[in-house]
Amino acid sequence: MELQIKNRFTGNVIFEADTADMKSLVLLAIAANVSLSGADLSYANLSGADLSGADLSYANLSGADLS
Repeated sequence: MELQIKNRFTGNVIFEADTADMKSLVLLAIAANVSLSGADLSYANLSGADLSGADLSYANLSGADLS
């Protein structure tokens, strides 16, 4: 399924790929060295994801599962 990560302020697409879920999409973006600054990741299930090195400044993580 084609998923997108959008900028929370502008709505512009930051990254998109054909993945099964948002966690996979975020990990692909991190691996591709994409800045997720300002990303709307609200309510994303990111449990267990290694987010080290990710630029999440100003990202919306409200309701996201980061356990």
